[in-house]
Amino acid sequence: MITSSQNLIEFGHLAVVAALLVAILQALSPLLARATERPELATVAVRATWLQLVLALFGWAALTHAFVTDNFSVWYVAQNSNSALPLIYKISAVWGGHEGSLYLWYVILAGWTAGLAWHGRRHFADRLPLALAVQGALCVGFLGLILLLSNPFTRLLPVPVDGRDLNPLLQDPGMAIHPPMLYMGYVGFSVPFALVLTALLTRWPAEDWLPLVRRWALAAFGFLTLGILLGGAWAYYELGWGGYWAWDPVENASFMPWLTGAALVHSLMVQQQRRLLASWNLFLAILTFSLSLLGTFLVRSGVLSSVHAFAVDPGRGAYILVFLALVVGSAFGVFLWRGGDMQASPRPTGWLSRETLLLVNNVLFTVAGACVFLGTLYPLFLDVTIEQKITVAAPYFNAVVVPQMLLLVLLMGITPSLPWRQAQPAALWRRLRWSLLAGAVAGALTLALARPVSVLAALSVACAVLTMGTVWADLWRGGRALAGAERRPLALALPLNAWRARRHYGALVAHLGVAVATIGLAAAGLFRDHTLVTMAPGDTATLAGHRLQLVGVGPATGPNYDAERASFLLDGAIALKSERRSYHASRMPTTESGIHSTPLRDVYVVLTESRDGRHTISFYVNPLVQWIWAGGALIGLGVLLCLSERPARRDGSSAA
Repeated sequence: MITSSQNLIEFGHLAVVAALLVAILQALSPLLARATERPELATVAVRATWLQLVLALFGWAALTHAFVTDNFSVWYVAQNSNSALPLIYKISAVWGGHEGSLYLWYVILAGWTAGLAWHGRRHFADRLPLALAVQGALCVGFLGLILLLSNPFTRLLPVPVDGRDLNPLLQDPGMAIHPPMLYMGYVGFSVPFALVLTALLTRWPAEDWLPLVRRWALAAFGFLTLGILLGGAWAYYELGWGGYWAWDPVENASFMPWLTGAALVHSLMVQQQRRLLASWNLFLAILTFSLSLLGTFLVRSGVLSSVHAFAVDPGRGAYILVFLALVVGSAFGVFLWRGGDMQASPRPTGWLSRETLLLVNNVLFTVAGACVFLGTLYPLFLDVTIEQKITVAAPYFNAVVVPQMLLLVLLMGITPSLPWRQAQPAALWRRLRWSLLAGAVAGALTLALARPVSVLAALSVACAVLTMGTVWADLWRGGRALAGAERRPLALALPLNAWRARRHYGALVAHLGVAVATIGLAAAGLFRDHTLVTMAPGDTATLAGHRLQLVGVGPATGPNYDAERASFLLDGAIALKSERRSYHASRMPTTESGIHSTPLRDVYVVLTESRDGRHTISFYVNPLVQWIWAGGALIGLGVLLCLSERPARRDGSSAA
């Protein structure tokens, strides 16, 4: 008997096929308008954008309904769900495998495209169809992959009684949020990509496209930052190794566009203020989205072995590689053809100025990205060309990339205090002296008191405190000026001034978040304590001044798993639990960590093995881990503040 659920999945499949036809029309309409000399045809791209979003969402709703109703006649549902799976994980299972995660990418791409259409029809209606055509071409590429090689709507006969289950590592609340946020960042950079290609092809004046690209790039950068942060938190809480970043190749695939995206956000500001780096910004916008596509290839081609990667057949990898080559080759071809025409006449600048240090900032971000690119792809290159396997692991990245990131934190503390064009050394010293002193004292205290002695930790703390000092000094100066001009109390003038200039102070809040996270990363990475102990109930272990007692180990059950649960007592008062789970359908074992967090440290325990009444416990004390998450939250807040201020129109009024 054909059920309504089975009908719905067929309609969802037809909606995606129709979306492909609409995407082709969207991509070709500006060309048809030019070929037929009928400009009104170009506006078809705008209407096609809305129709494509509706079709994409209908297909998504149909697929989600199949998961929620346990429609195992759909092959993808049978592979990634189970009737005993809790509802929240049935929903997140929609993007828990290769096919669904690729479809999520497409749905988000359709959403960003619709957002561009909504915004563009009011601000650049004449050039909007071409930008939407670029987005439409990207949609065609992804829909082709989905329908030809990665179809989540494929039916399965005979229909199994139950599904194989979602990967237990993905049965975590963090994985219900992390992939959508990461993809919002990845795909969000397609909008700056489309806008700069439109600018190149139509010789769009920079003063018109530049503010648009900056806001869209900043939004994408904020989502990508949040996605990376959530991925680190998931690894920390779920994987049971006490860490959050392992320089895994798939982690690096998200870090590369983050680095170039950060460079883009900063260098666009230089172009806006000083008419410098125009061609460089066009290059960065294309490069950042190209690296996002490269991340898609790495995760879905099967060339990487990672807890984050999808093992798929070579045909999909070949398709993505060809698609990547076409998109990147075409985009850089347009850049080489027209990029030189976009450079404005530069304004004179001095060596000690904000734009000079922002240029150094861009060099460091780009070189760091190149180092991550080399460390991630060079082993693959050797494997393919001469069949030699090598491993480039954390020591390389820590030695090469971390010092560059530390220099960037130092620049964050200095650059906002410099004026554009030319700074006077004496005036700069007066602005920075107390912040420099605070950083030097904090670094010296870290070197003197922290054990083991770490110069890297001292430098990290010094640079972070310098940045914190300059943020506070800037806020204090602005608040005092407003209090004097408007005769307001200083306590009111400080937040009022920050709100009125929230784009400026949003950037400083983001810098403050980086400084806070830097201290957390330095402390957790360099001063972590760890021991592996074998305990019986009643035994105790001591680490970094904390006393851990194993109270007992017994069975536990969940909605779709059985577990062995260890109960602990920390410092005689705090209860902790850790589990080793075995899931009913997949029989895959996982561990659940027991974590007690304070602002100063995390105590982290994992039950790793049990044998003959004795239990192996991995016991960590990780200092200042919560500062990493707090720093990420501040970065997100800073991005929101920047985006909340409406940019000024060229006539001086505000624009949405």
